[in-house]
Amino acid sequence: MTTRRKRPGQLTRLETVSAYATLAIVLIFALFPIFWGLSTSLKMPLDIHRVPPTWLPPTVTLQNYATAVFDARFLGYLTNTIFVVFTSLILSTTLALHAAWATVRFNFTGREGLLLLMWATIMIPGIAVIVPLYTVSVDIGIHDTLWVLIIVYSAWLVPTLVWLLRGFIAAIPAELEEAARIDGCSRIGAFWRVSVPLLKPGLLAAGVLVFVMVWNEFLIGYSLTLSDGNRMIQVGIYYFMTETGVEYGPLMAAALAAIVPIVVLYALLQRAFVQGLTGGAVKG
Repeated sequence: MTTRRKRPGQLTRLETVSAYATLAIVLIFALFPIFWGLSTSLKMPLDIHRVPPTWLPPTVTLQNYATAVFDARFLGYLTNTIFVVFTSLILSTTLALHAAWATVRFNFTGREGLLLLMWATIMIPGIAVIVPLYTVSVDIGIHDTLWVLIIVYSAWLVPTLVWLLRGFIAAIPAELEEAARIDGCSRIGAFWRVSVPLLKPGLLAAGVLVFVMVWNEFLIGYSLTLSDGNRMIQVGIYYFMTETGVEYGPLMAAALAAIVPIVVLYALLQRAFVQGLTGGAVKG
């Protein structure tokens, strides 16, 4: 009677069961808040406050979605968020792309120190600079505008994007740009015509990163805007918590509607996003 040897990397039956059980527990832990939010968004007000709570809505209603999502205020928050996200995406990616290229292609005095200083800003918590940002925005007259959010978000994301894109640029041989310069291109023209088209995976990863971080940000948007017409979607959701109580049904409906674009985007681009992040980390 022969015994079958385990191949390298092959799991035993117990290890396989343990792995699936662990993944199932983690999945339940991650999806439970979404399930509870969905259940709450479909309940009547009396069912939401019922004790003991019910897992499934006894009576399904879409009134919470009609109140929260299909409303002019929510659509205004959505429009503001889309404008801020895409403008910040263009501005921060453009600045980071050129900064990353300069740190890779040019060996200038103080380069390593500047990179270290830039990366150190990533470690600063956002709440530590909220008061200075508020003061400066008021002094220069851009407080409670969408442009202050665009400027702050772009400055916040540039160091991370420089770190991300620098690895991709370093992986492109400088000889390609030099050949383009021999053919008559300027230095910056060679970069845009030769290197930038080869950076699509990194630029895609950077775009998804900016989209997710700006779309989900709350503290800066809450602190630097006051008027209802300039609120972003995450800040707008907060105002379902009123002085008379929390409107749980509309709150959950708006929260679920706000995460749909993120889920769809990541589902479509998850492979490119993961490849972009790991590729930039390895190549850098």
